[in-house]
Amino acid sequence: MTTVSPLDHHLLQEAMSGKVAIVTGAARGIGLATASLLSRNGARVVVVDVLEDELKKACSTLGPLATYRKCDLSDWNQQVQLFDWVLETLGRIDLLVCNAAINPEISLLQVPDGEKRQEMNSQVGYNYLADKKEGSQLRPPSTRLFEINVNAVVYGLKLGIHHMKKHGGRIVITGSAGAYVPVPSQPLYTASKHAVLGLMRSTSMIDEVIQSGISISLVAPWLTVTSMVEGLDAVRHPNTLKSSPDDVAVAIAYAAAAENTNGKGFWVQGQMISEVEESYGEVSQRLISPLNRF
Repeated sequence: MTTVSPLDHHLLQEAMSGKVAIVTGAARGIGLATASLLSRNGARVVVVDVLEDELKKACSTLGPLATYRKCDLSDWNQQVQLFDWVLETLGRIDLLVCNAAINPEISLLQVPDGEKRQEMNSQVGYNYLADKKEGSQLRPPSTRLFEINVNAVVYGLKLGIHHMKKHGGRIVITGSAGAYVPVPSQPLYTASKHAVLGLMRSTSMIDEVIQSGISISLVAPWLTVTSMVEGLDAVRHPNTLKSSPDDVAVAIAYAAAAENTNGKGFWVQGQMISEVEESYGEVSQRLISPLNRF
């Protein structure tokens, strides 16, 4: 892996000044920190979330260059309307940060009451292997997590690429360390982050994307102190290596503004940013090369 240095203020300001950026899941946490960093460096930021009251409050802290739009990103029609509104209001879209995600499985780790945790563990919304039944029929797992974490990103990629074809642009997906490593306590969340990593890898290699000057990359944060992880023992422990939302925002800004970031994956741990995909590419080529002999 290669460690990269954050862009200095002048380079980031030069890259972002006057650009139109959409940041999803921006009412709080990583999304809000990213919107704040981009806005401070001259970008006209549209913060997007389904939590309208929190969205309004967040937007009020970002200054005159920011505006907001409520959107259920799992709804294709609402995303279409979002992009159309941004185009009509602000002009061409230069940057899309697909950051919104949910993780109901992590709730099992946040409940200290053993009886309550056992009750939650029997529900398919928190544990997809739960043996919960409706009558004699085993209940199916909930797919809501995939609607937000995967489908919404697919929609965003399609719309972002569609609107950037004429002038190029950047798309950054907020993944997770769970895009690269297994997390037994959160299998569906982990699967969703593996999925968006695959989307980034494959879509960034499509000729149409490359020829249009569109760069697609992914940021994979390790444990980051947001509302999603409140109450976890690892967050409370002073010796656990953790990132802040601002640390991840710096990595997103790097992916959005630095040169040659298409198809790259940036692992964030503490304040350290490491590019992962080059090393992975070397491994995958060794795996694939024997197949070329046949």
